[in-house]
Amino acid sequence: MSRPAHERNKNDWTVGEAGPLDLAVLFIDLVSSSEFASVMGLRDYAEYVETFQAICERQCRYFFEVYRGGAYDATGLDYEVRPIGDELAVFMHTNWPWDDIYQLVCLAITIKCAWLGCPLNAQRLADGMGTAELAAGIHYGKVWAHRAERGFAKQGFAINVAKRVESASREGDRFRVFVSDPAYKLINRRMRNLIFGPRRLAAMKGVVVPIGVHELIESFVGVRRRLAPEFHGDFERVAGEALAANTFDLWIHSCLQVWSEERHGGRVTDVAFDQCKALLKTDPRNPVALYYAAQAARERDDPETALLYLEDLTRHWPSLADGWLELARCYRHRGDLARARQGVLQARRHGARPSEESLPEPQTQPSLIDDA
Repeated sequence: MSRPAHERNKNDWTVGEAGPLDLAVLFIDLVSSSEFASVMGLRDYAEYVETFQAICERQCRYFFEVYRGGAYDATGLDYEVRPIGDELAVFMHTNWPWDDIYQLVCLAITIKCAWLGCPLNAQRLADGMGTAELAAGIHYGKVWAHRAERGFAKQGFAINVAKRVESASREGDRFRVFVSDPAYKLINRRMRNLIFGPRRLAAMKGVVVPIGVHELIESFVGVRRRLAPEFHGDFERVAGEALAANTFDLWIHSCLQVWSEERHGGRVTDVAFDQCKALLKTDPRNPVALYYAAQAARERDDPETALLYLEDLTRHWPSLADGWLELARCYRHRGDLARARQGVLQARRHGARPSEESLPEPQTQPSLIDDA
């Protein structure tokens, strides 16, 4: 007698079989699309939404088929991408739920970068306005699924919750990428290149019990290799213009700093260093700015200033293991082995691997950006 569907590997399901399915869901939406619709003509608004859908489709195809090529079954067993008007839904149902959540966070970041560089946003900046934003919500839960010829037909409250998490994310302060409690718990102790804010309760329409959510407030994810090459030039140009404008979008700064380090062989350029210093005048706790400012100072033979940046970084963001490792390297370089050892112990508490504790000289340090 065969096991129930929910006790079996999803790859073993036969067509027509039904049962519970674990599902990671991303909803990403145009912020203020209703306001745009109210002032745009029918054709202009249709082109606006079509541009969003086309960017999402091209970036998702690159992300799953090129960057992650071979990692997933593209017949719908592992993931599904579904455009729905002015929003996008992405469903993942592999056997590695923690990786599903991480990949959806990375995908949301890259779609935001691709959208930032679109002609509409370039024109808005030229006209002295802010860029049109995207918001994203990610949730993990069970749905009822039927195995179809291609993938799964899915229904369940978890999909509704993901949409509500996306709605709440529009009130975010940084990336406007929110994850629910179940999604956050899957990756909280696994990923070192993402920083989430404190838990907040979001009252959601149609949801009786408030849902706990966490905003992505900082990312060291390598955007450049995850973003489709066709978007590279526009993102870099528009991101630089956005940072030079009156408003200082923190998520753009974070992505551009990581992008610049990737592009320039792991080094911080003078322009990137100046951007870090400018941001730290208005946001002295910014972890990406502190991390890369410290790296830039070290690369310019100024270890004392690098040490100051890293002391601030570890004081404000004590859970960032890589901040402690960099601080330990600085102390070791100064000959302060006792403090270097303390830094290593703190890094170990927050997820540093044993192989990293040998503390190579700063010139050969591994990047915080990884391929996870």
